Amino acid sequence: MKDANLIGLNLTVLPCGALLMMANNSTRNYLATMGDDTDFNQAMYDLLEPFSTNGGFTLFDAGAGNPFVGLTSAPCIAESMGYLDDGAMEVNGRLWWFEPYQVRSYVQELRIKGRVIFDAACELATV
Repeated sequence: MKDANLIGLNLTVLPCGALLMMANNSTRNYLATMGDDTDFNQAMYDLLEPFSTNGGFTLFDAGAGNPFVGLTSAPCIAESMGYLDDGAMEVNGRLWWFEPYQVRSYVQELRIKGRVIFDAACELATV
């Protein structure tokens, strides 16, 4: 997807600390054209790129040996993420995860309902 900025995705931290992701109809239609979970993952990285390239709300794969989330493969979003000189990842600020990832797809939920909530995991400094 070349024009991620034209797609409507809104991220809001709720008073309870959870992260609400809302999609407009254009984004929902775009997600409806994706075929499988592999396509969904790339679509979500594309949709979140305008946020992550500006230093916030970075989607990452917890199953890639990531030390921030322990023993889970849940989709995660970091408030701010960077890389140290040695290449290690660094999460600063809040971290959210989609806990029911084993039984529900957050992308399908976003496509069908137009919204999905990621639960607050914890506050992190450099790990």
